[in-house]
Amino acid sequence: MNNPKISVIIPIYNVEEYIENTLNCLLDQTFIDDIEVLMIDDGSSDNSRYIIEKYALDYENFHAIHNKNEGISIARNIGIDLAKGEYIHFLDSDDYIIPDSYEKLYRIAKNNHSDIVTTYSMRLRRYNITDSLIFKKGYKNINENLNSITLENMPSELLWDAFVWNKLFKKEFIDKHSLKFIPHMLYEDIPFSLKAFALANTISVSKDIFYYWRIRGNENSSITQQHKEFSNFKSRLKMIVESCNILNNYNFNDRLKNELYFRWIDYDLMIYLKKFHLIEEEYHVEMIEDTNKILKVIPTELFEKLNSIKKITYNMVKEKDIEGLKYFSEMEKDLKKTPHIPERLEKYERYVDFEKDAIQEDLVVKLNEITTDKSNIYIEFRESINYLSDDYQHETSAELVDQNENKYSLEIKDERIIIPINLIKGKEHLKIKMEYVASNFKKEGYLRNNKRRAIKCEGFDIEIGIGTNRHLIIDLRETNDIEIKIENIVFEDDKFNFNGFSNEKIENGYIENVVNFEKIKFPIESNKVSDDKFDINFSISYKDILSEPIRKWEIKVEDKFKTIKVAKKFEFYKQHNKIYIINARNKLLISDDFYNIFKTLDEKSRRNLDLNNKINLLEDENTNIKTENKQLIEDNTALKNENKKLNNKIKEYKSRFAVKISDKMKNI
Repeated sequence: MNNPKISVIIPIYNVEEYIENTLNCLLDQTFIDDIEVLMIDDGSSDNSRYIIEKYALDYENFHAIHNKNEGISIARNIGIDLAKGEYIHFLDSDDYIIPDSYEKLYRIAKNNHSDIVTTYSMRLRRYNITDSLIFKKGYKNINENLNSITLENMPSELLWDAFVWNKLFKKEFIDKHSLKFIPHMLYEDIPFSLKAFALANTISVSKDIFYYWRIRGNENSSITQQHKEFSNFKSRLKMIVESCNILNNYNFNDRLKNELYFRWIDYDLMIYLKKFHLIEEEYHVEMIEDTNKILKVIPTELFEKLNSIKKITYNMVKEKDIEGLKYFSEMEKDLKKTPHIPERLEKYERYVDFEKDAIQEDLVVKLNEITTDKSNIYIEFRESINYLSDDYQHETSAELVDQNENKYSLEIKDERIIIPINLIKGKEHLKIKMEYVASNFKKEGYLRNNKRRAIKCEGFDIEIGIGTNRHLIIDLRETNDIEIKIENIVFEDDKFNFNGFSNEKIENGYIENVVNFEKIKFPIESNKVSDDKFDINFSISYKDILSEPIRKWEIKVEDKFKTIKVAKKFEFYKQHNKIYIINARNKLLISDDFYNIFKTLDEKSRRNLDLNNKINLLEDENTNIKTENKQLIEDNTALKNENKKLNNKIKEYKSRFAVKISDKMKNI
C-alpha cells in the first residue's frame, strides 16, 4: 500500500494472549482498505512474533517488523520512521478499537484540518466496561464535540488526557517537529503528548467512544497497573522531570504550568503515596526525598485545592513523617467510610474538612436485595459518598430511566425503591437514577449491580443485568409456553451450528450483548416433526461475537418464550480463545474468554506434581504408621505373654497359699 490514509503502529512484547484479538478488531474496520498496520515486535520471547508473521503473510497491509528488546518508545519510533500514512495512530497491543473508528476519526481530522484528534476512552475489564477516573477528570466540562481548539483554550482538559493511544496524529505534523518518544522511559506518552499539544495549531476533541483500554486479569502484567513497585515510582518521577523541561523549553505560561502541576499532586504522585505502606521500607527515605524535590516546584496555593487526605499526605512528606505516612496510607480507605482523625494524627487535624471533600466525590448506590410480588419490584439499596457518614442529613429520590432517557418517578418507602411492574412493561434495559440532596450540595448516580439474575414470575421474567459502569439494568420479558432445547452444537468454519427442537415453529432469533445490548439477528430453520415438536437449526458467526469488546452474548428468539436450554455445557477452543455455551437466566450464554492452553497445561502439570508429592508424603506416612503399628502389635503380643506368665505365677502362688492355709487349718 503506497498511500494509506492511516498508519497504525503497534508495539508488541509478549502479548500472545491478546494480540490476535487486537489485530482482529483492525480487520473489522470499515476503513480496512485505507490503513497500514505496522506490527513492531520488541524482541518478544513468546508466540507473539510468530502470530504477527502469520498476519503479515495473510494480509498485504499488515507488516511485521522485528527488533531486539529496547522498549516501547523505540518500537514506536521505528513505526514513525516507517509510516506512510497521512495520519498515525498508536494502538496498544492488548486494547480494542471499535469497527468504524478510523473512518470517523479520519473524517473529523480532514474536516477540521486537525494536527491531533483526541477521543474519550473507557476501561475494558474482562466482563465489563467502566469509565476511567483520569478521563472523567479531563472530560467533565466537555459536553459536545470540539472541532478546533488549542492547548491555550482548554489546558485542564487536554493535560489530563495525555495518552497517545486514543489520538490520531497528522504525520506531516509529527515529521515537521521531529516528534519522537524518549528511549528507555516508562510513561513515555506524557512528554510526547505535551510537546504535541504545545505545537498543534488545531486539536479536535470527540466525546464519542472509539477506544477501550484493557485492564488485564493479571495486574502485574501491565506497567500502569504496577503501582506498588518503587521502580515505577522512579519512572513516574523521571516523566515529571522531563515534563518540567518541556514546560520551560516550550514556554508554557503560568496558567498551563499550574494545570500540569496540579495533575501531578492530585494524581501522579498520589498513586504511589497512598500505597506507601506497601512499598519496601528500604525505599521510604529516598521516596520522601524525591517527592520533596518535586513539591518545591509546586506553588503553595495549588495544595489548597486538594482534599483533606491529600493535604495531610503532602504535609507528612514535607515533614518527613515516615511513620505517620505509613500509618495514614494504610488507613486511608477506612477514612472514606468512617471519616475521622485518629488521636495519633491530631496534629494534622487543621487540614481536615471531610464535608468539603465529599462535594468532590461521586454518589455510589449499590443493590442489596431485590424482591417482587404480583404488582411491584422492591429494591433494597445502600448509598454512600466518600467522607460522609451514613447518617448524614439528606433526602433521597429515585427515577426509572429508559433507553431514550425518558424518566419516571419512583416511590421510596422503608428504604426500598418500589417499581410498579406495569410501569416497566414494553420498555427495554431500564436503569435507576438516584438523587442525594443535602443542605449544601446535590449528587446523582445510577444504581449499581454485581450479579446477573432472572426472577421467574407468573407469565413473565424479571431480568436483572449489569450494563456499562456496572449499572443495574431491568428488563421484563413476557413468556408463553415456547420451550427450546439445544441438543448439539458444532463449531466449524468459524461458525456455531446449533441443532435442537422446540414445541412451536420459530423463524428468527438474535444474540444480544450482555453489557451494551447490541443485537445481531439470524434466521432459524424449523421443520415440523409432530404437532408439538419442531426440529430447529441455526448458525451464529464467530466474527459477530468478536465485534464487541465484551464477548458475552445471550441467545434469544423474537417470539415470547419460556426457556431456551442447552443439554450440556459446550466448550470450544480457537487458538488463544476458549468459548463456552451454557444455560443462564432461562437463555443461552455464549462467552468467549482469553485462554492460554500452554499455561493451563503447565499449571495442571504443576498441580499434578504437587498432588504426586502429597501422595508420596502420605504413602511415606502410611508406611511409617504401618511400621509403628507392627511394632505396637509386637509389643502388645509381648505384653500379653508377660501378662500370661504373671497370671500363671499368681495362680501358682494362690494355689500354694491355699494349700498352706488348708494344712494349717487341719493342724488346728
